Amino acid sequence: MRKLKLISNRNQNYLEDVGGLELLGEKITIHLKPYNKVILNRGGIDYTLLETTNEEKTIAGKALVGDIYKLGLLEIKVDEEANLFLPQEQFNEAIPQGKKTTLTAGIILLILLVVSVVLGVRQKGIKDFEQKALIEFEKAKSNYDEAIKIFETDKQRSRELFLDSKNIVYRLVDAKYKNDELNNLLQNIKDKEIEILGEVKVDIQEFLDLTLQINDFKGVEIASTGEEMYIWDKDKSRIIKVNIDTKKAEIIGNEDEIKGTKKVISYEDRVFLAKEDGLYELTDNNSKKIENDFSNSYPYAYAGNIYEVKKGENKILRYNGSSNGFGNGNDWLAPGIEADFSNVVDISIDGSIWLLSSTGKVSKFTNGNSISLGNIGMPKNLNNPKAIYANEKLKYVYILDGEAGRIVVLDKTGKFVMQYLNDGLKNATDLVVSEENKRAVVLMGTKLMWFEVK
Repeated sequence: MRKLKLISNRNQNYLEDVGGLELLGEKITIHLKPYNKVILNRGGIDYTLLETTNEEKTIAGKALVGDIYKLGLLEIKVDEEANLFLPQEQFNEAIPQGKKTTLTAGIILLILLVVSVVLGVRQKGIKDFEQKALIEFEKAKSNYDEAIKIFETDKQRSRELFLDSKNIVYRLVDAKYKNDELNNLLQNIKDKEIEILGEVKVDIQEFLDLTLQINDFKGVEIASTGEEMYIWDKDKSRIIKVNIDTKKAEIIGNEDEIKGTKKVISYEDRVFLAKEDGLYELTDNNSKKIENDFSNSYPYAYAGNIYEVKKGENKILRYNGSSNGFGNGNDWLAPGIEADFSNVVDISIDGSIWLLSSTGKVSKFTNGNSISLGNIGMPKNLNNPKAIYANEKLKYVYILDGEAGRIVVLDKTGKFVMQYLNDGLKNATDLVVSEENKRAVVLMGTKLMWFEVK
């Protein structure tokens, strides 16, 4: 009687976050945790047996000797236990000589039968795989051709088809499907990827180590509307000024002046500190400019005026600037304009006011009116984005989508243009862009990092 066993590369058949296998006789049961997959290698060919999303799943089937199951870091092989029959010497003695020849011939025939069955099963598996792979390949090729054809008229649908084609092709490559046309399609996808998807994978380099200016400095936000950046360490109440062109850095303000600040804003060389009791200008002997509670709002300095998004009241106020300071805050939104600012996480102004919400919504207001952006056309929606950056000198609007490790670029009508990808961006909290210098600078705690913009 044949008995099967499992041999694991980790001396166990189960991993807590992945799942595992259980063998009973020749029946094998696979239990898979969410967001995992199990691959079966049978006869040298990989098959994806099961792939989970947000739910656990269990399947069962018949195990064959030589099967290899791959679950994450687990690699488990099906083998046969040592045979349970008599040793050869005792076996020979127990059988009369006259029957030995017949038995030997029977064993040979049985071996040949088993080999032919195994080869037949393998050939059938290869044939089935080739047929399924060919169908998938034809679908990928059709989607690619259609994506190229409609790109100028329907970019959103074009990107969807292109992504589907790309995913199919990489699955076939991983499954070791051999086809010269597949290689050509893969190369075509690589050649067109930036144009169709607008994706550019960038290398991030160090721009400036902020701890060289202040030991244990850790920035959380950047205030900037031009070449000067003001990096704010909220916990330690410190600000470092850095020029994006020359990298020249200096410490500005002391802890007593900056303490209690809720938001740092700037316009060119003017720096303001928004606090619970008002707005102070750090670059003017820390004098109070506006009497107001800024603890639950997003202020912004632009063209000599101060704008304030009041989250709780769903208002935008404008404080007109003059040689004597700033006037009272007046409603900036046009009469009848209603908006929800409760989820706003950042603001930027380039003549229009751009607001970014934690829900991923991007809003634009011009002359007090809401401007409909329609379908932005992003390949993937924003998920809890961190920051938005624009100014009147820039052609584009830049959004830091940290969780996705990307910076999304929109044109000034709000339409998707492209995105820069790097996993390191997941650690970034704010950004500044200079198209003139072809440089995007991102804040990562103790360091400013940068990459080249196209």
